[in-house]
Amino acid sequence: MKQISTFSENNRNRTSLLPYLSLIIIGVIIGSFMNGRSFFSNSTFIEQCFIPSGNNTSVFILIKETFLWAMIFTVCAFCIGLCAFGIIPGVILLLYHGAGIGMSISCIYTDYGRASIFPAAAVIPKAAAFSVIAAMSVRESFKFSRGILNYCIKGDICADKAGSFRLYCVKFIVLIILSLFISAADGGLNYILAKVIQQ
Repeated sequence: MKQISTFSENNRNRTSLLPYLSLIIIGVIIGSFMNGRSFFSNSTFIEQCFIPSGNNTSVFILIKETFLWAMIFTVCAFCIGLCAFGIIPGVILLLYHGAGIGMSISCIYTDYGRASIFPAAAVIPKAAAFSVIAAMSVRESFKFSRGILNYCIKGDICADKAGSFRLYCVKFIVLIILSLFISAADGGLNYILAKVIQQ
């Protein structure tokens, strides 16, 4: 019974999103202190389109911009998983994602002050949803990267290499599809909030 309990705890630790979400939270804290620094100010590369483009932007453009950045992140996570030493780049990727959220929210509060509730309402749901997607992406990349590392060090190999890689690809395709749905919902929410703010 003790052996089964230990296996269950180890399996739960490997599949939990908490460590990955914790890294994103650390990134959020780092990003909140980046606002106002001349090098990072108004940098799309840093804020990753978490801040809506503007009141007159079409829904299609909002969806496209959001999905583009989600796609870039997911592809990066996928590529990291194909490396034996993908853990460090994966950690950096999660910190970068969190920094974009932290800087975006900080910029909104700086620009709008107490009136930042509506702009923040457009960022926080998207940030939460994409943080889960980011954590799941990096978790899968870590698993695959660990398998490659075990093969390099110990010679351990999966009996069905092609099936394992296909499953890895399918998981990321599903994550990309989920990102598209989230982007569509975010584009609609941003468009509605922009109309409310204009009134």
